[in-house]
Amino acid sequence: MQHFYKQIYTVWCAIVFIGLFLLLYPFFLIIIANKSWHKHCYYLNKLWANVALFLVGIKTQIEGIDNLEIDKQYVYCANHFSLLDIVSFGFAPHSVVYVGKSDLAKIPLFGYMFRKLHVTVNRSSPTNSYKALQNALDKMGNDRSLAMFPEGGIMSKRIPEMSRFKDGAFRAAITKQIPLVPVSLPDNWIILPDEKIPLITRRKMRMIYHKPIATEGLNMEDIPSLKEKVYDIISSELNTLQEYEHK
Repeated sequence: MQHFYKQIYTVWCAIVFIGLFLLLYPFFLIIIANKSWHKHCYYLNKLWANVALFLVGIKTQIEGIDNLEIDKQYVYCANHFSLLDIVSFGFAPHSVVYVGKSDLAKIPLFGYMFRKLHVTVNRSSPTNSYKALQNALDKMGNDRSLAMFPEGGIMSKRIPEMSRFKDGAFRAAITKQIPLVPVSLPDNWIILPDEKIPLITRRKMRMIYHKPIATEGLNMEDIPSLKEKVYDIISSELNTLQEYEHK
């Protein structure tokens, strides 16, 4: 019976998320038409995330916003275990450019919007990865932050243990000389697991913004130590929350 209720709840969630997206899509198209308006997709992303999660009864707990300055650019680095992670950044304090896998561009309607406002990357191609990073830096301009999942996709086979980080997010932060912000997403993989036919579980979605890590004066030789520092911060938070839940 519980499995049946989960199926019904999952269908309801799909109707809500897709329905809201279709309602907002004309407004996304208006923003896409003028490059100088792209940063305003923030308000549509925020509306989509807040209303959708409210309608499906998923509460949110956003921590660490006070660590951030609203008028600064950041490179957000988050663990990536679920497609819900993208929705989570609808709760970012300002407009972000996402870097996502090229498969996202194949989704009808959503793919067109994502390609125009954000960046897709084929991570199996070093050349494409380099071009995607340059594209992301261009789209950031001087008024948008960057949201990246440094694992390079949903890669981990031992969740909540993360896969090794790739260099892209750290190259971007050093190139722009802007702070890195580790972000922990401990619940999304339980709410929306990465399965062929996932069933959604209703529970609180937590998002933790850690203190920014300055990159001013750093160069590409500092990438390994930066990766290790960010990895340890996120991993420690994920492990702490898991241990707390199992007490």
